[in-house]
Amino acid sequence: IAVECHWNERLEPGERVGVLFQQTTLLDALTVAGNVCVALEACATRRKEKGMQSTEDRDRTIKQLLDMVGLDYARDGPKRPTELSGGMARRASLALQLAQRKHVIVLDEPFAGLDRDAAISIAKELVRLRKETGTALLLISHEPDLAALVQGDDHGRNATVTLDPPTTEREFNSKRAPSKPSLYGRAAFERFAEKLSDYFLWSLPLIVLTFVACGLAISMLSSDILKRLNVTDPVLEIVDKEVRPMLKMLTGDDPNAMTMMMINLKIRSMLNNVVPGAKATLYALGMAKLFILEIGPLVTALLLSGRIGGSYAGEVATMQATAQNKLLKTLGISPRLWTLGPALLAALIASPLLTTIGTAIAIYLGGLVGPSYGIGTFDQYFEDIRRAVFPTLRLRSIVAWEGGEYDGWGLMNVIQSLDLRCAVGNSSLWETVVEILTYPPFFLIVKASTFMTIVMLVSESAARFTQNLTPRNVPGVITRSVVLSSLLIIVADWGFSQLLLKRQY
Repeated sequence: IAVECHWNERLEPGERVGVLFQQTTLLDALTVAGNVCVALEACATRRKEKGMQSTEDRDRTIKQLLDMVGLDYARDGPKRPTELSGGMARRASLALQLAQRKHVIVLDEPFAGLDRDAAISIAKELVRLRKETGTALLLISHEPDLAALVQGDDHGRNATVTLDPPTTEREFNSKRAPSKPSLYGRAAFERFAEKLSDYFLWSLPLIVLTFVACGLAISMLSSDILKRLNVTDPVLEIVDKEVRPMLKMLTGDDPNAMTMMMINLKIRSMLNNVVPGAKATLYALGMAKLFILEIGPLVTALLLSGRIGGSYAGEVATMQATAQNKLLKTLGISPRLWTLGPALLAALIASPLLTTIGTAIAIYLGGLVGPSYGIGTFDQYFEDIRRAVFPTLRLRSIVAWEGGEYDGWGLMNVIQSLDLRCAVGNSSLWETVVEILTYPPFFLIVKASTFMTIVMLVSESAARFTQNLTPRNVPGVITRSVVLSSLLIIVADWGFSQLLLKRQY
């Protein structure tokens, strides 16, 4: 159905048509009076009126508008939208339209979801509104008796349109096989798969761009510092200062200029052969240790505390605010198992993968940047990286195997002689645990998994902390979860640094 209106051009566009939605819509962050005040201040003609210039006149107007829709200014004005019943919320929404002096108000199923008494009360208010203010109502309803009540006895000025689907369409719909509704998300594995794709795929661009920036910045800075680092001149100064007196003591004469020149040339040649390789190795070790042991897991966790932790906290908080968690409880289903189980498992898989991808990108870029500054070669860089990332795991059996002690042994003999104690120190259980946990690939995975566990548990706790949560509090829950999890990640990172210091080198 199409409705065509011809408006007087002198009528402000903002005062022409308003809509009372079927889903009652109010600003959740404001009180009922605050909602009406926002509507008043947004009305162009009301802003021009002298009576709206003072606070007293504004409050008086708000009271009049609430009275017009059957709400009490003192009792109902301070309430939040979440504290209103269905009928009261409809009345408050109607007051917003009146505040803007709407000449036509479209009412989309204004009686839907209301009990009989509340629906009749709303209908009577609409009758009074129509007669007292002259507002035209375009009423859409499946309640013909209530619509008739609003219409009243003035049939000359009112019109009723009844819509029925065409016969051919009804016959077509009756012959068409009904589509099978989707049940996806019912099983825990389906929720896990959905979360894993969400957490991994949508986080991947963020991780890639961040580590491209970090890898380029740190590798360029490190390469530039190493390139500018001059070792030769300080060493020659030390030689001149320390070797000259030594030669004089041994020979009894001051060494001549030719002798010192030959010594300096020899030392310079030695340094030119040793220092470039040492710089290249130092550069590769720095990139590997920095990103694998520290920056990689930490940066990824801080990014994911907002991307994954914030998303999960918002989801659970929304369920809390809309009573979905209470529904699960009444069905005999644990809300935590419903949401936390699949989400935590997906996060524990996504986080180490994203950390590994980001770290690999940064290290690879280091192999491109370093040689461009004259720091080693691409092949030398990755050979040093391989030795730094995958050193020998210093457990007795592994060390013996790499040393060839098990050559010619049968599999059962090797298994029977298996010794997983640490090969350095006093071989205590603690030293063995430290050796395994601080092995670079294990260390990265353990840190990433620990950080993500912190993020998910903090998000879960923050979202369920308030029992009667309202939608307006959901952003605050997300903020608290992200900030608290980030702080705890930093504390946990300090703890991992202390564990790394316990490693026997």
